[in-house]
Amino acid sequence: TPVFDGATNHEIERLLASSRPNRDGDVLVNEHGKATLFDGRSGEPYKYPISVGYMYMLKLHHLVDEKIHARSTGPYSMITQQPLGGKAQFGGQRFGEM
Repeated sequence: TPVFDGATNHEIERLLASSRPNRDGDVLVNEHGKATLFDGRSGEPYKYPISVGYMYMLKLHHLVDEKIHARSTGPYSMITQQPLGGKAQFGGQRFGEM
């Protein structure tokens, strides 16, 4: 995807390392893209830094409504006299050997 074209790992690490600290002098994200996160219940910091950043998710277009197919009667092959295969030909499901 075009989102991942362009910047190299070295350039990203250099940009993260050049980020300015906050008022307390803490850098929120280190040069490896990891931050110290805190437990929401106890308020204690986690033992190891955790990766932070944008998440890229893609939607799968395989929806059930477009996949479902049923047949009671339908076309048969002229040669084998077996039901045609596939949803596009309004075919039947195969159970075992035919």
